[in-house]
Amino acid sequence: MKLRPPLRLLATGAFAGLLALADAAAATAAPQPAARRDAAHRVPAASRAAAAKAAPGSLRSPQDQAHEARLLEDSGAYGQAAAALRALRRRVAPDADLELALALDEARSGDADSARARLYGPPLTAALVDSLPVTRRHEYDWDRDQRWTNGGFQGWHWYVARARAELDAALGRWEEATVAARAAVAARPLAGKEWLVLAVCAGRAGHADEARAAADQAATLDPSLPEALYLSGLWAWKAGHRAGAQQRFRAAVALDSSYREPAFALVRSRLPGAPPDTLPAEILTGVRAVGLLTSPLGPKVEEYVQMDHPATIVRQELIPIPDSLGARLEPVRLVLPILVDERGRAVLHELPWFSPDQLPSAVVALLAQSLPAWRFTPARRLDRPHRVWASVSVHYGTSR
Repeated sequence: MKLRPPLRLLATGAFAGLLALADAAAATAAPQPAARRDAAHRVPAASRAAAAKAAPGSLRSPQDQAHEARLLEDSGAYGQAAAALRALRRRVAPDADLELALALDEARSGDADSARARLYGPPLTAALVDSLPVTRRHEYDWDRDQRWTNGGFQGWHWYVARARAELDAALGRWEEATVAARAAVAARPLAGKEWLVLAVCAGRAGHADEARAAADQAATLDPSLPEALYLSGLWAWKAGHRAGAQQRFRAAVALDSSYREPAFALVRSRLPGAPPDTLPAEILTGVRAVGLLTSPLGPKVEEYVQMDHPATIVRQELIPIPDSLGARLEPVRLVLPILVDERGRAVLHELPWFSPDQLPSAVVALLAQSLPAWRFTPARRLDRPHRVWASVSVHYGTSR
């Protein structure tokens, strides 16, 4: 496995000015939730200086405006990024990638109504049914701003489905959230997180059979995800299988000892006659909420965050693939984005798109099961550890 080095970018003078203006606004604003305070400090203070150097909007090209908005996103200043994208939107032809970026920034900065109206508007409704080629089935790259000014859609419709599911779930619109979550699963059938989103939404919408099956599939595909194990355990408890439920609760706690719900469920499930816990409304909790498109917690996988020292992998072991499965597996290479926390642990990952024919679900499950044992030297900035995304190259099959 090889750790892909991070890309290097240079901050422009205009960006530095914009960030300083954002800091000045934040300094006079009301106190923010912890997730937003965390996001607002992802760029070093030196890069946010010199506010007076920002050029007037009328003197900047649309491409420059897009670039500056993207850098604001990278810093976690989603409210300022949304304002910049609204200004850009008035200067360019209708663009679905721009509309999507704006909707996500609005959701992350607390403007849920505007974000939802945008996600269900004509441009993104059309994007959701775009018959896109396989080459576009990937997350946006760090240079995503280049897609905001060409008047088309070059992204992945999965973003629209997942963002709708998350936002409708947050607003308690569980039936609409379930419909969107089904579309996200169809776009990424091997990703355990998509099945978890569907399990939560379908459960709250009252589709018990669908929710139970989705929870079990989430836990099977991604046994590194504590929320999936907890939810699968709840359904086992509801079905009267307390031993199986307790096994899943213990596994969830072993992955994240700060995750209280499975710890409490483990205790309560041992009490005679105790009813199962209520189905959760949250999808991802704690630091794993970084993996939600509409959460302000970052960094997001497509964002670039400058570090003095990148995260480096120091221990990586793959659970062996059984010979019966390996004999049928064609050589495959995947670049796996992994969220590395301040302790150097892999707390989340984003599985790239593969068809089940290319990458069997059993291989996906073994890969995810391996990740909690991997260790990294944490990324550092100003001599402090920071969570970052690191990309690790993984090979299966005989070709290297």
